[in-house]
Amino acid sequence: MAFLGSLDIVGSALTAERFRMNVILQNIANEKTTVTENGEPYRRKQVIFQERPLSFKDELKKARGGVQIAAVVESDRDFKLVYDPSHPQADENGYVRYSNVDTTEERIDLIAASNAYDANLSALSVLKATIAKTLQMGGK
Repeated sequence: MAFLGSLDIVGSALTAERFRMNVILQNIANEKTTVTENGEPYRRKQVIFQERPLSFKDELKKARGGVQIAAVVESDRDFKLVYDPSHPQADENGYVRYSNVDTTEERIDLIAASNAYDANLSALSVLKATIAKTLQMGGK
């Protein structure tokens, strides 16, 4: 049934965007983190999506298309240096290395992810209405 494939595609997009929002919120929460387990400040993380490939072999197995998480990568952008000689993590010159997270950028990404999530919810709503109408027509 073609509807099931469509549900799977929308479901994968909802899952991916929700994961992306969680990573963005993690970035915002760690903006001021100066030391992590590896001894460095927190590095911004970004989610990379990719299309779920559908080959002829996959089609024969009735596999579904959609989106998936390809990777979560750390930004190689420089850390922020802030002069604060009283901070326990300050270097010999009085500078503290803070995370490379930019909250403005994160908020914009969060809005984009939220909008994409909402768009997929709308697509799901339309799909559910179409399925309901099809079932009604089949019952007559």
